[in-house]
Amino acid sequence: MRAFLAGRLIAAGIALWAVATLTFVLINLAPGGPAVALAGDYGAPGQIEEITRAYGLDRPLGLRYLDHMVRLATGDLGQSYRSQAPVRTLIAESLPVSLALLVPAILLSALIGIGLGLGTASLGRGGAGLFTGLMAAAHAVPVYVVAQGLVLGLAVWLGLLPVQGLLDPRQSPTGIAAVADMARHLILPVTALALHHVTFMALMTRTRLALELARPYAVTARAKGLSLGRTRRNHALPNALLPIVTLSGQRLGGILGGVVIVETVFALPGLGRLAVAATIARDHPLVIGTVLAACAIVILGNLIADILVAWLDPRTAGDLSS
Repeated sequence: MRAFLAGRLIAAGIALWAVATLTFVLINLAPGGPAVALAGDYGAPGQIEEITRAYGLDRPLGLRYLDHMVRLATGDLGQSYRSQAPVRTLIAESLPVSLALLVPAILLSALIGIGLGLGTASLGRGGAGLFTGLMAAAHAVPVYVVAQGLVLGLAVWLGLLPVQGLLDPRQSPTGIAAVADMARHLILPVTALALHHVTFMALMTRTRLALELARPYAVTARAKGLSLGRTRRNHALPNALLPIVTLSGQRLGGILGGVVIVETVFALPGLGRLAVAATIARDHPLVIGTVLAACAIVILGNLIADILVAWLDPRTAGDLSS
């Protein structure tokens, strides 16, 4: 396990360095710059030059890159050009909101998707084709369309749930009341994010169950008199979950992309919305910081997926301990 974790930490460090380098180069080669954004549309040329010198943006790109990487190596993400606040502070304030969306959405989509896949595994050819078509069509619907549909249906037309924000600005709830109000505000965004992933989980579960039921161990269990339902639940499902967990970890980056959209639609002060605002403002340190935070979440998610696979299948635990 120690060797596995050490290798993963080294790989994570290399990945973070590569992401930081690529992001730094791309945002510095993009048209315009922080000085133009800070000076505004009507900023005088002298003002732009003054801001450029004040932030050291007139220095050679290579020197700025070296300084930036040295700061990153010490854990210093720099300061936001626009707010002058430390980037680490801004990320620390926004990250819990994104995790409050991401974690429940993944768990909810896993429970519903696996349940749908398990419940539809016994469908005949016609029912299976209809189910696959419906799931594929639903998966093709963009997240922002799902989010807007939920807003129109449950918030605007029925008035059941709040539309935007994390707390009701008309009230000042505290304690349990604040938690309950926050939970009400998160229902729609979590649902919008989970619905898109449910279709993937349902299709993958049903497909993998069909493959596992055709394997010799499942055929033998059926030949010994074990019912199809018990064979499916007790033998096929645990083995079918292994690739599903692995693929879910690999899809975490795409789910984070959905978090950015959902936070924008529902005006949630999370990491995705912070990254969008930083990109529009050309706030280079904040852009790099948010991208690195997202990359770290993906790396951690894949590590958790590998550990879950080892827990579900003890035969792979030797790969982690070697």
